[in-house]
Amino acid sequence: MKKLYLLAFTRYGADLPCEAPLWVKCTTVGEYSVLWCDSPKETFSSKRDFLYAMLQWYERINELNLTILPIQAGVITFSEINLVELLNKYTKELEDCFAKVDGCSEYCLILAHKERDSAQFPNLRDKENVQSGKEYLNRLRVRHEFLAREVARTRELVEDLRSSLTPLIKDSWFEVPKTIESGICPSFLVPNSLRGEFIHKLESLAVNCDWTINYTGPWPPFHFSSLSLKSEKHLLRESSQWVNRKVFP
Repeated sequence: MKKLYLLAFTRYGADLPCEAPLWVKCTTVGEYSVLWCDSPKETFSSKRDFLYAMLQWYERINELNLTILPIQAGVITFSEINLVELLNKYTKELEDCFAKVDGCSEYCLILAHKERDSAQFPNLRDKENVQSGKEYLNRLRVRHEFLAREVARTRELVEDLRSSLTPLIKDSWFEVPKTIESGICPSFLVPNSLRGEFIHKLESLAVNCDWTINYTGPWPPFHFSSLSLKSEKHLLRESSQWVNRKVFP
């Protein structure tokens, strides 16, 4: 049976890009639409190829000035009838989400130290060349203390950025990375009317900062759709129920 892969929600079903390799289709109920494509496994040879095609599609969407709510991790179902049921079920949630992010885009920052003294970082493996249990525990202590300082510095940096950018952003998202190597990538929800000022402010902050500040965007609000983040489990559960439920038009 053919599978439908849900990508995102939008409003006011417009003419959306629909071309190879990502053939996006639209099911609309009232003012809300759910965007979907055939299961990526049927079209793409790898997940990487699918994600690359999807990001290219989102870039083209930006040119249309549409607000898109991406569905985190995607949801699979087997019938357009089920999509109509989904739109009817989540109308209030969609209304609240669009009210929050309408007319905004997400910018993702990539932060890194301009200079790092590698000697300060305890990069030896915990058990490498250890002569005693005491030395091993001391090495762990040094590593944990270093990571704690790095996390504190990271939080301080992000809070300073958020404070400096507050007049130009509507919301922000940040998650402390599990490891320093994971990178530091806060995201900001920026009104489209303030894009130029936001980027100019970022560039001016980067001049006097001990960190390099790069960014990607504008993107759809991946981290600011409460429906995508809070209701994903509900969507997944509903999807699994639809598979076993006979729905009549």
